[in-house]
Amino acid sequence: MKAKVDFEMLKLVIQVVSVFLSITINSILICLIITKSPKIMGTYRHLMIYFCCCSIFFSIVDVIVQPNIQTYQSSFFMVIDAKSRSMEHWVVGVLMHLLCACFGVAIYGIAIHFVYRYFALERQGRVKYFNKKYLVFWFTIPLLGGAAWYAVTECCLTPDQLGIEYIRATVKESFSIEMENAEYTGCVFYPLDTDGKQFINWRSFMGYTGYLSIMAVAFLIISFAGCKSCYLVSNLLDQGESEFSKNLQMQLYKALVAQTVIPVVLLFIPFGLLFTLPIFEINCQFLATIITLIFAIYPAVDPLPILYFVEYYRIPILEVFKKPHCSGSQVYPASNNSVEN
Repeated sequence: MKAKVDFEMLKLVIQVVSVFLSITINSILICLIITKSPKIMGTYRHLMIYFCCCSIFFSIVDVIVQPNIQTYQSSFFMVIDAKSRSMEHWVVGVLMHLLCACFGVAIYGIAIHFVYRYFALERQGRVKYFNKKYLVFWFTIPLLGGAAWYAVTECCLTPDQLGIEYIRATVKESFSIEMENAEYTGCVFYPLDTDGKQFINWRSFMGYTGYLSIMAVAFLIISFAGCKSCYLVSNLLDQGESEFSKNLQMQLYKALVAQTVIPVVLLFIPFGLLFTLPIFEINCQFLATIITLIFAIYPAVDPLPILYFVEYYRIPILEVFKKPHCSGSQVYPASNNSVEN
């Protein structure tokens, strides 16, 4: 019992600290993007600001919902204690589904970043499709990814009575939550019928397939644009690009690669295992505990690569911590070119 209380306290502390860090770090990055970005970045600045705002929203919803992620035999699920939140069950359900939808927004946001970098690097004029008049279209794509994730969750992962009974005991044991006071979403691949016999829940398999399909499309886009961009970056100087232009492109590309590694390591691989292992009834409760914490931390970690790799943002931050006698002005090469040309 003490271990449960200690974990709940640890989870709450991490969630509160993470939302504070997420709002702070993303707000700092937004200010730097607005005030320190060179014109050569073009409309890429708008994309970065947009996804900083998405990360802030992600972290705020997470700290409100305070999800408990768990697996049990052939099931994975997210359960929320609606009673302790003093909220109506339907409100908790909507917030929980919104939190799930943030995953879809995140992966398609990464994909859009990669498409932009590829268009900018190939120099065939297609980056014009990211001009301001088209930005609403690109901003909509991650929202559609989130909407698709929300729809799959709503249609295929909402609770039924057999599912509730299947996880009732483990929810009570793990979180001291009565199912009558809870909202949950998840898959039970092999629930028990009224005679206590397992049967295949095709609705859960449809939800699992829907999740994997949404993830697969984003990964295909990222893989194609990423491989093409990697080749183009390595040949920038051979194509007559200036050292300044190549340096900036490399900074942005390294940041983008890091921003892909982070969700792959923190979200895609863990959640892929979380979704898949219950099909084979493999116990992964320890992984579910880690994912609960990772879900809170991710929005605060996501903007760090941009702050670290892009010197226009890194140097102003470092200068804040320099002693007065060590401070100096950073001079950047002037350029009237734009990545949109």
